[in-house]
Amino acid sequence: MTDKLVGQQIGGYLIEQHLAEGGMGSVYLCRRPGSQEALAIKIMLPEHTEDGEYRERFEREAKTMQALRHPHIMPVQAWGEENGVLYLVMPYVRGPSVFDLLGRRRFSPLTAWQILNPVAQALEYAHGRGIIHRDIKPGNMLVEARSDTGNHLYLVDFGLSKVAGMKTLTRSGVSLGTPYYMSPEQVLAKRISPQTDLYSLGVVLYELLLGRLPYTGDKAYDIALNHVREPVPLPHTLRPDFPRPLEPVLLRALAKDPRDRFRSAEEFRLEYAQAVQAIEPEARKIEYWVQPAQ
Repeated sequence: MTDKLVGQQIGGYLIEQHLAEGGMGSVYLCRRPGSQEALAIKIMLPEHTEDGEYRERFEREAKTMQALRHPHIMPVQAWGEENGVLYLVMPYVRGPSVFDLLGRRRFSPLTAWQILNPVAQALEYAHGRGIIHRDIKPGNMLVEARSDTGNHLYLVDFGLSKVAGMKTLTRSGVSLGTPYYMSPEQVLAKRISPQTDLYSLGVVLYELLLGRLPYTGDKAYDIALNHVREPVPLPHTLRPDFPRPLEPVLLRALAKDPRDRFRSAEEFRLEYAQAVQAIEPEARKIEYWVQPAQ
């Protein structure tokens, strides 16, 4: 499908180039005929179009993102269906995801703040409107370089989001999310809350600061269960010089019981900022990465 759509028009947008493939759809570079503005169009994979659950999930993402107006949440400019093809149109971000960045650079407590801060702000806004993302991970954080204001981060992909009062879109016995970043309650298919997103953000922060994930494994099932049954590897046991003020922040975010986590994304953001302030200025710039877990 990726090559067949290039050169075609969908919803009045000319598709120019295939950019990426996701779980529910393909993403292309597009423009309105006669316009120089580059846009991204997400098109639902044809095998999912007739699946009522996937269709509803796609439409939920479009409606959710269109309703959210926040500087760090990717806006949706348009969405619809044409000749059986579901699509949504967003700004085209010229920059990598945080997942891409993790593959080619290291982070210090200061540079990790540049990721945590905007994501926490976006989640605080979404949670305040009853929306839980449910798939917080580095691949859903896009960084755009701007000449005037520096880097700008967007949180994307609300396809798995849950809106308060709305039924959960999942087949019986299936947990939604990404095993490396999945909260214990997601693994056990229990009730989710804003603290579900905060746990996943805690995993991302752990990875940014230490260069490895708290839980790994050969099978997705085992990785997911480790979030439920295994204690978090303490940062100072992996890296003795890891700043002690940061450790309780990570451990609180990664608490097994949601009631033991931060009450809000804003509290998480502020606690981390205060912990960084408690570190010696030079120590804030050190990259405390360890070898990836085997």
